[in-house]
Amino acid sequence: MPSKKPLEKPAAALPKGARGKKLARDYRHGNKALLRPEGGAQDVFPASKRKPPRKMRYDDSLAPEMAWDESRARGEGERLIQAILSAPTLQEAKARAGELKTLSKPFLNWAGKAERDGFSVPTLPLFTHERLSTQAVLQTLKRRHPKRGDTLNLFGESDKSIGDKIAGSYEHLNGWQNRMILGDSLQVMNSLLQYENLGGQVQMVYMDPPYGIRFGSNFMPFVRKRDVKDGDDDSITREPEMVQAFRDTWELGLHSYLTYMRDRLLLTRELLTPSGSCFVQISDENVHHIREIMDEVFGEENFVNIIPFRKKTAPQEITGLTEMFDYLVWYAKNKDSMKQRNLFIARDLRKPGNKYYYRDRDGVREQVDVFALDPKEWNNLYRMGAGIGKRTNRDEYKFNLTVDGKSLHPGSDYGWIEKELGMKNLIAKGRLSGHGMHWICKIYYTDFPYELMSNVWTDVSAAQSPAYVVETDPIVIQRCMLMTTDPGDLVIDPTCGSGATAHVAEKWGRRWITIDVSRVPLAIAREKLLTATYPYYRLKDDKRGPAAGFVYERKQNRKGEEIGGIVPHITLRSIARDEPPAEEVLVDKPETETNTIRITGPFCVEAILPTPLTPDKDELRESDSEAGEEFDHITRMVEVLRQSPELRLPAGTTLKLQKVRPPAKSMNLHAEAEILSEGTPPPPPHQPVVVFSVPPTAPSANAP
Repeated sequence: MPSKKPLEKPAAALPKGARGKKLARDYRHGNKALLRPEGGAQDVFPASKRKPPRKMRYDDSLAPEMAWDESRARGEGERLIQAILSAPTLQEAKARAGELKTLSKPFLNWAGKAERDGFSVPTLPLFTHERLSTQAVLQTLKRRHPKRGDTLNLFGESDKSIGDKIAGSYEHLNGWQNRMILGDSLQVMNSLLQYENLGGQVQMVYMDPPYGIRFGSNFMPFVRKRDVKDGDDDSITREPEMVQAFRDTWELGLHSYLTYMRDRLLLTRELLTPSGSCFVQISDENVHHIREIMDEVFGEENFVNIIPFRKKTAPQEITGLTEMFDYLVWYAKNKDSMKQRNLFIARDLRKPGNKYYYRDRDGVREQVDVFALDPKEWNNLYRMGAGIGKRTNRDEYKFNLTVDGKSLHPGSDYGWIEKELGMKNLIAKGRLSGHGMHWICKIYYTDFPYELMSNVWTDVSAAQSPAYVVETDPIVIQRCMLMTTDPGDLVIDPTCGSGATAHVAEKWGRRWITIDVSRVPLAIAREKLLTATYPYYRLKDDKRGPAAGFVYERKQNRKGEEIGGIVPHITLRSIARDEPPAEEVLVDKPETETNTIRITGPFCVEAILPTPLTPDKDELRESDSEAGEEFDHITRMVEVLRQSPELRLPAGTTLKLQKVRPPAKSMNLHAEAEILSEGTPPPPPHQPVVVFSVPPTAPSANAP
């Protein structure tokens, strides 16, 4: 809901020419969300609210090749045969037979898939670290001379105490704030499902994951360094979260990548509403694998489209044809109940293959060269539509007509497209024309100067100076969002990147959650949102906020051209039957308040912080136990290493430790241990090692 007292934005922040004229307001969503605990309170987060890891199971699996799962088919086939034989009704027997038939379908197999029947995801709470509000910043800046003792509230913080927030976390409803979350997307999505019950509440998920080509090209380690190169030491990230993600995701190259995608898509499906959609952006190298994985997760019957769109990079010299497109793979949670809004674009008269005519001369149609025609004359253009319909023997569609002194008949095998009264209306309006044996109807450009958007997007291009190394053109995300969501719907992006999805969702009044495992993209997205301005689209009900919907109106300029968000769609049928034309809504043209600009609404920055391990008392040093003090970060890290002594190192090597213990005397080293002879490859036995742990509050070497 817009603020009751709009504030004037500082003149320097207003668009050029808007100084002293426009007000700065934001949208407020009326939805509720569960209260989350505050950052820094993880050590005192109640044990009663902690949840065990969630174990997910999936079907039997397989190396990027198509194969039949013979072992599964054998067992499942026998079970289904018995179910068919014992089915109480014919309908149930047919249903089981349908399941039996699906066992012969091929599917994608990769290394490591068949060895696992599921995966485990830690169920961790989300902690709020920062609340941000551009409106609150402007309010504070307006009070240039606060009274002595006043505290400047830049971030719209809640007035609840820390204790109240912890006690009520994940129990009490609070006002909705959009969310930016630091953490692994798999863990974050699991937290949203398990702690916040967001399953079935997300309308759209947009994923722009690494393309799975060189397994490093999407990682941008520094805010001001955009020329990321694979294998370059200067481009290697030093963020611990990114190092862990890199090892987990790309340990087996493409095979690990496919597991990464499959696991996250499984949770994505749980988050989506029955009418929801999932878009995955990918390049041509792996678009076929993504399609096969999504067939497995969503079901091939829920495939909607593959959308090629012009990529941002300049064409490169390659063997074969120049690569110009990336792809969106679009699946629905349930295609039968999928929410879809038609998108219309201005009809391109210059599109190859389109034939337009300007006027009739001596009974001969004159085809025009649209490129040589002034656009002001387009209103006189028409294209041909069929005057006769399908084969029919019905007399009500077979009769003689007189046009320009000529007697016309549809022929012995066909009928007119309308009954006699309708066809006479078309003649009276100058819409029916006869030339030789061809009867055509004129469809003028002005009848509806738009056309439905196709699934090939050649009119998009990336930003000239992208802030992020693999930034996507916001128009691509905008079209996906406008097609499948309404104002107030919830959108999630598990791969934040430059924050393009959050930026587009904010512009169009959608609620959003964006996630990334690295601090760098979140810093870029945070800055983009706090400094952005948007048109203020008029709301149907200010009290309900964007969920009430935007206002669309039918408007014309002085020339009589339609310029509003509602346009008439004149058809031959409406002319023939003297019906008012249907009206189409251009969802990307809502009414705007010209004296108002919009700023980003309140949002918060959150993070997943693993719950500290509490070691068993028997494993603690006697001095620590007697002191009764809380165990510090180093002690917990040593206990974690003691309980999970196997380390994964680069190049697929493993190392197993034994006798992990704090050093007897050391100011810098945090633990010592010995290497077991186990591992790949086996190291020398009983070789001593020392351990150093970075403090949890230490800044990252490449922090923005």
